[in-house]
Amino acid sequence: MKKLLSLLGISLLALVLAVPAFAADKPIKVYINGSNLTFTAGAPYLKDNTVLVPFRGIFEKLGLKVLWDSKTGTVTGTGTDLSISLKVGSKRASINGTVKPLTVAPVSSAGTTYIPLRFIAEATGGTAAWEPASRSVKITVPQSSSSSEKDVTALIQLSNKYYNEEKAISFYSLVDGESDNTEAVANMTSQFELYDLKNTIESLKILSLSGKEATVYTVEKSVRTGGYYMPDERYEYLYTLIRQGGSWKISSMELQESSVLLTREQGMKPAVVPQGDATGIKNTVSQYYENMNAHNVDGTAALMTSYGEEQDASYKEELRDFFETYALGYSMSSANIYYYATAADEAAVYTEVTVTDGESKETYTQSLILILSKSESGAWTIDTSYHISYDTES
Repeated sequence: MKKLLSLLGISLLALVLAVPAFAADKPIKVYINGSNLTFTAGAPYLKDNTVLVPFRGIFEKLGLKVLWDSKTGTVTGTGTDLSISLKVGSKRASINGTVKPLTVAPVSSAGTTYIPLRFIAEATGGTAAWEPASRSVKITVPQSSSSSEKDVTALIQLSNKYYNEEKAISFYSLVDGESDNTEAVANMTSQFELYDLKNTIESLKILSLSGKEATVYTVEKSVRTGGYYMPDERYEYLYTLIRQGGSWKISSMELQESSVLLTREQGMKPAVVPQGDATGIKNTVSQYYENMNAHNVDGTAALMTSYGEEQDASYKEELRDFFETYALGYSMSSANIYYYATAADEAAVYTEVTVTDGESKETYTQSLILILSKSESGAWTIDTSYHISYDTES
């Protein structure tokens, strides 16, 4: 519900929305907090320099519940600590039981009841301004915490809906329009072509909310339903939202935590794999750790799937930095192919490796997933990896 301010200061002048008598018949537009309000029951019009609008559209947009008494011709809008009643043909309105005068009485025409716009706007704690050049009424009403929370929550849920429907353009229509999202839309579209995922918002918490900015923390679950393989995961995101033109937009979405939803039991369950591919996959995994132990940059990089010269060179540079910084040894205790797809030439391997720090001699068990793909030459290479856990042993 919209925040309702004191109604005691409403004066006779505030009940009239003054407009020039010479205005043309151009349709009148109504905006509430920058959002264009569409009336389906009839169009706003002028009467005695007052703008009249269909009651239901304006009441519902302002967060009021509507009650229509056809016997008496009375319309009532109710909200938190507020009740507004107007009667067709009467210049006397009621606000929380207090009678207030109207310059123009509500009118019934073609089955629709019209009420004075400014009176309703100001009775709900807002302001109304007439712009003669555009023949529009700009209404500003305070946003209550509960109303804004509903809008913020609805935005996050809608973005999730568009993501699940694989509508990249619709998704980015909810993102801050000040930046060019053309490349982002293209990247998301490419992702949709490769992966089929269903994302579920498990929890949503609004951390802060002001007039024009909000921060939201979510826990979300992504489950693969088809396409290329990737493990199911749980994510924690921090959203920053900003208010633009009366509507909330997503300004940023930052990943805070992520975890792979694969148990050891699932990872150790063997998939059915042809012997030739099984041997090739296991050899690639074994050679990977041998090269990591030898700090062999070129040998390790040769076992990775190539994504172009630039990315390959970048990966090698990162490997050099890693080997110069850390003196780690790897001893693989378990390796199991738990996922295999002939049509896609891809596989997933669950591994458990004991990692030893060469300086401190501290050891820990590393559980991770390696995703591999088969090249046209028949060689299996590592696409990417997902870390599951680290368990310190000593």
